[in-house]
Amino acid sequence: MSRSRAKKKQRRRSRAGAASGPGATAQERAAARTQARAPDTAPQSPPAAPQPRPPGRASRLDVRDGVARPDAVWAPFPLTEIGMAVGLALFALGFASSAIELFLTGVGVLVVVVAELCLREHFAGFRSHSLLLGLLPVSAVHLGVVYAGAVTWRGPLAVALDLLLAGALAWWLQRRFVAARGQAQVAR
Repeated sequence: MSRSRAKKKQRRRSRAGAASGPGATAQERAAARTQARAPDTAPQSPPAAPQPRPPGRASRLDVRDGVARPDAVWAPFPLTEIGMAVGLALFALGFASSAIELFLTGVGVLVVVVAELCLREHFAGFRSHSLLLGLLPVSAVHLGVVYAGAVTWRGPLAVALDLLLAGALAWWLQRRFVAARGQAQVAR
């Protein structure tokens, strides 16, 4: 709600409160409520254009706990966003047409783009993606081993080993994130 609308609402409430004091009759209170609900007949000025943010103040999406969102190497060019759009389009098209090649290509593009974004944010100290980054390489290696022909690599032992490796990698990644966040907060 804009400030001008909030002020008008507050004025209406104060008028209604004054007319509905302890000595007011039921008719006076009803009239005050009706007047408070009625829109002001005063000429309204056109809404003010939104003011741009001051140059020193960043968006809450661009700064997290005092750490700025890291830019990509290709910063002004939106390659990550284009990759996500292409991946989603291929994923949806493959899903809708039951074309497994398009579906898997879309999944692959999305995995690469999201992994790049997560790595960049994680190692800059902006946001922790320890679990995702820990599970991703372990899952990729497991998938490669299964498709390479080692079909015996399954069952509870394989899951336990995968989780152990992913947990160890996530623990190391979390330590790296904490160190990166400390350096980024000192640098500002």
